[in-house]
Amino acid sequence: MKKLDFQPVKGKENFRRNYRLHDRAEEVGKNLLTQWGIQFKTFGEDRRFQKVWEKGEDKPDLIISFAGESAFLDWKGKHKSKWLVNQRAVGAYERWSQKFGIPVLIAFFVFNSSNDLKERRFALVNSNNFKVNENKAWDKNQTVEFEEGIPKFDRNNILKALLSKTIGK
Repeated sequence: MKKLDFQPVKGKENFRRNYRLHDRAEEVGKNLLTQWGIQFKTFGEDRRFQKVWEKGEDKPDLIISFAGESAFLDWKGKHKSKWLVNQRAVGAYERWSQKFGIPVLIAFFVFNSSNDLKERRFALVNSNNFKVNENKAWDKNQTVEFEEGIPKFDRNNILKALLSKTIGK
């Protein structure tokens, strides 16, 4: 077997630890979507257990639908109320939105140290404003931060975003 001549930025445990909050956000979020009568199906593939994982075209986690309208949705679990996303992912989400002509929602679920939900919000890619952060994140990824005041992740706001025909600024 060929030995790779590089050191990964994230070790296996750090990489997988990032998914714990994602999984919690997904669990809570899917329960809410079900309660609200919003259908969903998996879109993005979970690749955390693949032997060699490379950066690629990020995909949103789900396609959600209600009353014949659809949108992409991606879960982000956080410990702080900072609406950060990898710049690479946002660019990919913009391309998915354009390709399919549907909006992309990024759902941020903030948990305290006891894993209790503190806050839930979402950003609508191509609609909510964001800025590129000057410094890279701890994992060497360039990030963007959505502005304060993004909507709460509740039924009315999700349906409003889902049923809106606007996908561009």
